[in-house]
Amino acid sequence: MELLNSSQANQTRTLIIYENPDYIPDFFEKKNIKNVTAIIGKNGAGKSSILKYIRHHLPDGISANFHEDVIAYEMEEENEILFYLLIPDHLGLAINDKTELFTIQRFGDIPIESLRFSGIPSADYIHYSYFLEYNEDMNNYSGLINISTTAYLEAARTRIIEENLGNKNVQSQLLAKTSDLQNLYLDEVARAIQFLGAEDSRRLPFERPTELTVEINLDDSIYFEDNKKHLEINDLLEELYRRNISKRKEDRLINNLLLAIFINFQIDEKKYSINNPSKYQIPLNETESAFEYITRFFEEMKGYQVRIENDEVRITRYDLLSSIIPEFIEFMEDLIKRKIIKVTLGEGTQFNLPLTEETEEIFQRLRDYYLKVKGVSTFFNFRWRSLSTGEQSYLSFMSRFYHIKHHEHHKLQKNLVIMIDEGDACYHPEWQRQFFNLTLNYLSALFSEHTIQLIFTANTPFLSSDLPKSNVLFLEKTGKRTSLYHSKENNRIQTFAANIHTLYSNSFYMDGILIGAFAKNKLDKIIKYLNDKKVTSRNEDYLKTIRLIGEPVLRRKLLDMWAEKFGLNEERLRLQERLDEIDKLIKENNKGTQND
Repeated sequence: MELLNSSQANQTRTLIIYENPDYIPDFFEKKNIKNVTAIIGKNGAGKSSILKYIRHHLPDGISANFHEDVIAYEMEEENEILFYLLIPDHLGLAINDKTELFTIQRFGDIPIESLRFSGIPSADYIHYSYFLEYNEDMNNYSGLINISTTAYLEAARTRIIEENLGNKNVQSQLLAKTSDLQNLYLDEVARAIQFLGAEDSRRLPFERPTELTVEINLDDSIYFEDNKKHLEINDLLEELYRRNISKRKEDRLINNLLLAIFINFQIDEKKYSINNPSKYQIPLNETESAFEYITRFFEEMKGYQVRIENDEVRITRYDLLSSIIPEFIEFMEDLIKRKIIKVTLGEGTQFNLPLTEETEEIFQRLRDYYLKVKGVSTFFNFRWRSLSTGEQSYLSFMSRFYHIKHHEHHKLQKNLVIMIDEGDACYHPEWQRQFFNLTLNYLSALFSEHTIQLIFTANTPFLSSDLPKSNVLFLEKTGKRTSLYHSKENNRIQTFAANIHTLYSNSFYMDGILIGAFAKNKLDKIIKYLNDKKVTSRNEDYLKTIRLIGEPVLRRKLLDMWAEKFGLNEERLRLQERLDEIDKLIKENNKGTQND
């Protein structure tokens, strides 16, 4: 489609609808993939704004916002595909349908009239973004499933509130003591466990983790070392460390867990609680082990009261800890007894949770206990063995989609529109090259019972090399607040199967520059120096820099400019260097021939 102004005098605009000569049915070879669109543009061009517009206007429940929009859609009626164009009357838009396929539907200025077009097929819109989106409206509209990191940050806090509606004390403690980021991370681990226990995880492009590693972190005790305000706590911790002796590594794990909880509690009381009226402590008996003392410490805090003005006030968190910590320890001891978790270090500071059918429920309980027990700081570190940052990111990507398919209390519509905002941005170039193919295969299989439209945004050429030019919307920033949308008839080269380096050299992506900005600035200075006729003195550092250039054509060009500027001696030296390079290559070739 192309929008044209008729003339300067007549503001009536004409929308021309062409047939796409490059269209190939079932191009993506997935029956349920109806279309794929890539929105390509540099940062700030407005790619994410298009997705934001779609999220705020198209999902069911906010369709009244259509009164300013032109919408083209298709639907199947009696085994026939029909095409419709929905147009607001006030736009004064003339239609030149060269395909003769579209039925025109118009509606008036009253927004509610836009609801007349009930023929538009209902669909669920799924939005994915790995990055934080600031100032983003996270309202959940009917028909919108937001699995962006920003939405999940907010959802983690909402989950705590909803799960503890009947217990305001626990609710407030969890919200105060646990950051949204910590909750998000634990939720990400939980979703990954769900996914890794399923057959779909075999589609991961790397070896699946077989277990989750959990480390007990005792580093918070450093706070009390040489802290004159809390010397008695430091002395107590040193004595508890001395008494934390067990022959079995499984026992050491439980002891270290209790010690970590105790340190975490003391940090909360002494470091993060301002004007804390509580002075709760109990003496360490001569014959007590660390396990016995810490167990008694939390048991005896139940019912502890502090005097505030003239009232005795009971500390509800103490009551919670006195009941929940014994439960937590019993839960962990049971996991060890049943050999569900494996203690992997002799010091008893690390255990592995194998990924089995039981793992999801076990981790949920482990997470719940952990969040209720911990204070502001953390004492557990969760990690997947040997996964790189990029692999963890792709695991998160696949897990989020798996979760909404199998674990959300939301029955998905038959039609899905999936928006992926710069999904490949944090990956290694080789993974960026594979991202579209991996994602296409995974989503088409995961949502095999649904029809799918995919909308990607990107600012690198890897995605566009997988798509015909007619499936790519090029977006270019032309001013501070304006962007230019290029039609498919733009002068860009055909993108499908195009060489990545050729696409990179296209000014649309990189302004024709294939080197880093720092290197470019360095070379610009050298070129300016070589072109300055007033400069006659040699800068040896510049010459050394030229010789460091890895791209041979560029290096030789600058050496030619150097020789031209500084005379025949430079030319002789440059030729000698070239001869030395050739001699070295000849010797290497001769060695290779002799070895054969």
